[in-house]
Amino acid sequence: MRIFLSVCAGLFLSACTVGPLYKHPEMELPDRYSLLAPVSKASSSDLYWWRDFDDPVLNQLIGAGMQGNLSVAEARERVDEAEALLRRDSVTPRGDGSITGRGNTNVPNTGSVELEAEIGLAGRTQWASRAARQRLEAARLGEGEARRLLLSELSKTYVQMRFLQRSYETRQQDLTSRRRTLRDLQTQLEAGAATQLDVLRARALVSETQAEMPGIQAEIIRQRNRISTLLGQPVGQLGIDLGYKGQQPRPLGGGDVGVPADLLRARPDIRVAERRYAAAVSDMGVAQASRYPSLTLSGLVTAPLKSGSWNESIVAGLTVPVFSQPALAASEDAAESRAQQAYLQWRKAVLAAVEEVENALAALQAARQSVGSARELVSLNERSLNLSRRLVMEGGDATVLDVIDRERSLSSARFTLARTLRDLASAYIDLRVALGVGHNAVVDDSGLVTRADVASAAAGLIAPANE
Repeated sequence: MRIFLSVCAGLFLSACTVGPLYKHPEMELPDRYSLLAPVSKASSSDLYWWRDFDDPVLNQLIGAGMQGNLSVAEARERVDEAEALLRRDSVTPRGDGSITGRGNTNVPNTGSVELEAEIGLAGRTQWASRAARQRLEAARLGEGEARRLLLSELSKTYVQMRFLQRSYETRQQDLTSRRRTLRDLQTQLEAGAATQLDVLRARALVSETQAEMPGIQAEIIRQRNRISTLLGQPVGQLGIDLGYKGQQPRPLGGGDVGVPADLLRARPDIRVAERRYAAAVSDMGVAQASRYPSLTLSGLVTAPLKSGSWNESIVAGLTVPVFSQPALAASEDAAESRAQQAYLQWRKAVLAAVEEVENALAALQAARQSVGSARELVSLNERSLNLSRRLVMEGGDATVLDVIDRERSLSSARFTLARTLRDLASAYIDLRVALGVGHNAVVDDSGLVTRADVASAAAGLIAPANE
């Protein structure tokens, strides 16, 4: 029996020889992005990229969102679940125990303790434990991914709200200007210098502006409600002043964006896909080890409850999956296919990340070029409207239709400027998020740096796993 147990122990200790050999996935990437933009890459100094907007309200929202967002909290719970599953899958050996007692008038009362244990000689438990550990790492990285997505949606929702507030403000300016035009025409009508048709056209323009404003207000409310939900707060209980301060968010920044290979370590979604691939490879080890024999040990101790001698026995045996080999072979093939699927998902995540960065670079470059032209367009239309209005009042070479046309052109130019500023801010956010910057920053409720070590935060939520 000692010789048999020694052989089984040797087989058990050599279990790591059964199963696949994991290699970190690799993918050939270009050595630079196709476009360059004045935005810096992730570092300990610019980790808190939302402060580039110099907007205290945005800082406060980011801090509150990191603390209260329910998706982030759910991701934390998935980490706890993965830790529990790791403890479950790391238990070896597996078995049960039972205690019984018997009483008889002719035979002395006895009690017995029976234990049964099963040990996989090919290391099935070790592979399952390794897979669970890799899924735990994926869950921890998943919390970073939840924070990354929160940064994107919360920041862009705030930018959209400010855009709508600016649009509402420009509509108010349009309404003031168009009412002025209507008053001037009514004065001219009384003096016989304008027609009733001119006045009706001016009134129609005023009514058109008034009809647009309630819809914009409803959209502003919708964005505010979305912000409350993202912060984990019921609508109406946000406690943060979101009133318009007269300025849309505009980023300031400069530097290098790094190279595509940086995304493999910076993006939590890519690292999650990598850990899931590693777990799938470990599942292949579980499937392979299931085809090997397992050691079964059972022991029985029987003793009288009052006095007498003890009886002990131990039985050891091998359980060999003979008739289930075809099914186990199919399970192994399925596990191998799942591992290949996980590898392809990792590649897809890498390609999608590079695409997101490239798209954000192009959008940011276009938005920066458009802002200056949009500002000039507003200025030219303001001058054109003032000139047209003066010519109509002085009886010059201009008509009421010219004034109305300039009113509409100025309104369109103001909207274009507000939209390009929104697009600039959104592209900047998209680029930062696509580069994998900021999700692992440590912030307080105000969105600012705490006493935590920023350098360690910049390194990521957890270090890359070693196999």
